[in-house]
Amino acid sequence: MGIADRIEKRLLGMARVLCLIALVGAILAMIALMFALGVPRTAAVITDPPVSASEVLSSIAGSEAANDGLKIGSANGNAMADVAGAAGLIIPAPLNALLNQNNASQPLLKAWLERIPQADRQQFLDELSDVVAAAGQHAATWEWDNRERYVAAAMDQYARVKIGRIDAAQSAVQAAEGKNAQFGSSLGILLALTGFLTLLLLLTAIERNTRNSAVKRQE
Repeated sequence: MGIADRIEKRLLGMARVLCLIALVGAILAMIALMFALGVPRTAAVITDPPVSASEVLSSIAGSEAANDGLKIGSANGNAMADVAGAAGLIIPAPLNALLNQNNASQPLLKAWLERIPQADRQQFLDELSDVVAAAGQHAATWEWDNRERYVAAAMDQYARVKIGRIDAAQSAVQAAEGKNAQFGSSLGILLALTGFLTLLLLLTAIERNTRNSAVKRQE
């Protein structure tokens, strides 16, 4: 066996060792990724975080003058009076009574519902109705001299808090989905790398066996 053959044999041996190390590393990485994808998240994201009436009313603090900055959202004059966004949903009695008494609240509710996912709209209506009922009772002993303004401010506060929490929850869900997609992409790359390394090991094994057979025949 010449010097060139010895060098080639040594290089092939080193390549085989490196392939084995890389293959083991790729397999371990795949196991870790599959474990990360398979284990459920300990803190599941609540896509429709609840907002209680007491929480809303407690956030409207101070006197009437201090709350003048709480503005009711602008209503869309072209909105349908029957609150199209609530079609097929049950509007609880306190909220339904308010909508019948105050037509201006209907387009406002429609605008809010358009920002709420369809699956979460019924809970939005239920919680908003609780806020309306609690605000109507609370206004009797409050510093506000206008019950309707107080109820409207409570509704606006609830909508802002609720929509903000839903948006934050949806962002968290999207981030988790993006992370899972990255894990899946990495797993695919590792699978391809594992196949490539396995093929290299197979080729080096075939070459080694062929070389050994040729050496034995020469002897």
